[in-house]
Amino acid sequence: MMYIVATPIGHLEDMTPRARQILASVDIIAAEDTRQTRKLLTHFGIHGKRLVSYHNHGEAERARALVAELVETGKSLALVTDAGTPCISDPGYRIVAEAHAAGLKVHPIPGASALTALVSASGLPSDRVLFIGFLPTRVGALEEEIASWRSMRAAVVFFESTRRLARTLAAVRAVYPQARVVIGRELTKLYEEIVNLEIDQVNDWIAGHATLKGEVSVMVHPGASAEPDDGTALVDVESAARREFAKGATLKDLMRKYQDSGLKRSELYQTLLRAKNDD
Repeated sequence: MMYIVATPIGHLEDMTPRARQILASVDIIAAEDTRQTRKLLTHFGIHGKRLVSYHNHGEAERARALVAELVETGKSLALVTDAGTPCISDPGYRIVAEAHAAGLKVHPIPGASALTALVSASGLPSDRVLFIGFLPTRVGALEEEIASWRSMRAAVVFFESTRRLARTLAAVRAVYPQARVVIGRELTKLYEEIVNLEIDQVNDWIAGHATLKGEVSVMVHPGASAEPDDGTALVDVESAARREFAKGATLKDLMRKYQDSGLKRSELYQTLLRAKNDD
């Protein structure tokens, strides 16, 4: 039996009662950093647990050994990360993959996540969200990654070092000059800050936070400038709308759904009318 247990990203009271109960009851806890996890367990009065570490180096071999032990002994294991939900931009997914391959039951114990926390408080459209994790550090690879978002027409969430934030968002602005950016720092902690900015306002915000260290969570909605100017967006919306109309959607429903497609309202209306008449 394996449990994927979310832990707080800052505020310890975000630990759910079920998560505490699972951690107190399992035989083994696999942790990204056993020292960090032991502090968390001590805070909640959980003692005497066997802690094993997992990380990127040698992880495949460790995952196989852990799962083999669970299969042979019938023991239970909880997988945790230093903060948040395991396996989200995290090497723990290899252990889960081995568990599935071995036929073990895997149970998620949901809770805190920097990804969902930022999206929920962003004020940006979230019907299509692409999560990147950490962006490439090399300039060429970074620019290539950002350019690839053009075809996805989705809000993008990633984690970034405060040292690289200005450079990264300058690269975003070069491709998406109409983007909106949400930056979250110290999420759920005492000095939590979440700002929703136009891309042109970002430099001023960064200049006012020059002493920041660590990482921030960032959400970018590329805006209308992210859309191809070759008619691809129009064709994509029309094709998708035909399928939606066939399922019973109304014109009003789809005007609302595709309002952030990058098409002008009049273009969107005519595109949806064509799709409706073709249905």
